[in-house]
Amino acid sequence: MADSQFARPELPQLIATIRSDLLTRFQQDVVLRRMDAEVYSRVQAAAVHTLYGYIDYLARNMLPDMCDEDWLYRHARIKRCPRKNAVSAKGFARWDGIAGTPEIPAGTQIQRDDQVTFTT
Repeated sequence: MADSQFARPELPQLIATIRSDLLTRFQQDVVLRRMDAEVYSRVQAAAVHTLYGYIDYLARNMLPDMCDEDWLYRHARIKRCPRKNAVSAKGFARWDGIAGTPEIPAGTQIQRDDQVTFTT
């Protein structure tokens, strides 16, 4: 889940909580209490679990720093900052101890000392 203090209950915990709530409300009728409470608790817990999952999904995507790529495009459109097209770059790479100009095939990855990687 997104960084918050909210803890999403697990499905078995939701089933137990809803089952307990239903059973305490059906105390007057023992037959009804035994028939439907288990089914109701599982159905409601599954629905609530799905809603918690959707809330988790929304919480991750509300802000651009942790969102999915589709949401990132939407955040950029809202702020009128569309994604820029890729452009080629050129530069020089130097190797100590090699004379002349080495042949580097296309697709070779070169990594700087600060761990930034470039692909030829």
